[in-house]
Amino acid sequence: MNTYPTVRQATGVARTLSKFSECTIVVYKTSEAKFVTARPGDSVEGVIEGVYRNGYLVPTLLTKAR
Repeated sequence: MNTYPTVRQATGVARTLSKFSECTIVVYKTSEAKFVTARPGDSVEGVIEGVYRNGYLVPTLLTKAR
């Protein structure tokens, strides 16, 4: 997991990682208004902004973490 100050930075990293590592990356917003990139098995503590696979945004029903 890595933290970024803007959603644009986090999504850029998520697109790159998901494209070259051939994995799924989740981007979520924390309560401190920072953005985190994480793998699906990582604990998500915030609102999910997007899920990326193979460099693309994947439609998902996930909107909030518990």
